[in-house]
Amino acid sequence: MPICARCNGKGLINCPHCEGGQRGIDEDQLELIKMTSRSPHPCPACRGTGFVACPDCEGSGEVDDEDD
Repeated sequence: MPICARCNGKGLINCPHCEGGQRGIDEDQLELIKMTSRSPHPCPACRGTGFVACPDCEGSGEVDDEDD
């Protein structure tokens, strides 16, 4: 199988929510969920890792060969 071009075969991409910054909740979102802390919170999409499974290969690092 060919390697996924989007993640270069790693199976992970930078989190689109926090852009790999590991923090995705801003003060407006904190207010919406009734939190008053100003300390950084882990991004809910990547759980603070900065990465999510690649949607093109579903985290496998390989894509189906479309020439079948």
